[in-house]
Amino acid sequence: MRRVLRYDGLLPAKMSQRGKFEQVIADDIRAMKAFIDEQRSLTTPFDIVMEGETPGDDPEKAAAIVRPLAEAGATWWIEALWSATDLEVVRTRVRQGPPRLE
Repeated sequence: MRRVLRYDGLLPAKMSQRGKFEQVIADDIRAMKAFIDEQRSLTTPFDIVMEGETPGDDPEKAAAIVRPLAEAGATWWIEALWSATDLEVVRTRVRQGPPRLE
């Protein structure tokens, strides 16, 4: 995290003590943002980028996934379809657009 302070953002990952990746939750984002706000001396913008999957056909559920992260300090969302094996699935999700919070 100290290295992050010199740059303009981060895409967080969380690893357990056993070396397994875990889901980054709103409390994690809140803690990272507090550290950055307290320790960063640069005055340039700083982004916290999150990635994951939201249902493009259920705007309320998508917003429910993204909203707590945004409220905790995340500033960007990347729709990450890492498990997609069919390009048409990806195209469909892109056409559905990003999650909306309004």
